[in-house]
Amino acid sequence: MAKDYPNDVVQNYMESQKKWWWINYMATPLLIGIKVLLVAFCLNFIKLLDLPGLDNIKFSDLIFLTLIGESVFIIAGFYKFVNFYWIDADYSMETLQTYYPISLLNLRDSISTEKWLAYPLQLVNLFELFYWGILAWGIWELSEQKISLPKSLGLTTITYGVGLLFWVGVVSFFILNAQY
Repeated sequence: MAKDYPNDVVQNYMESQKKWWWINYMATPLLIGIKVLLVAFCLNFIKLLDLPGLDNIKFSDLIFLTLIGESVFIIAGFYKFVNFYWIDADYSMETLQTYYPISLLNLRDSISTEKWLAYPLQLVNLFELFYWGILAWGIWELSEQKISLPKSLGLTTITYGVGLLFWVGVVSFFILNAQY
């Protein structure tokens, strides 16, 4: 940061970090909890389809399924740590902030990206694919295998996928508005 910003800006930033250190520890579980609730809320719409086996699914089951799926993103965090600690130890602050393991954003040298495209490209990654797979498997299990696994992947797409598409649209809209 010191090479990109004046010394007084860096000092003010460091002082505010010391003053408000506890907010990070409070905000992280709160934001993860909100994310889990929103994903479970989106998945809850499969009950409206009135398919066999889906009528006995409770919201708490969907929350538990979403929490299991979130473990994929913990693994992604470990992958990012290992990458920057042992493999690519020479990195900038921008690289550290924008890097997401095994995503299309990492190919930005070959893909010309605008700032608003960075978030959607970051979401297209292998870990997100695993997350969708876990959600589809969980719906298949919760329906007691009364629906097929490809159909449960389709149900995941029309519930969580539509919610994720809406979320990406909102975030991209805010990024575009902040740019101009």
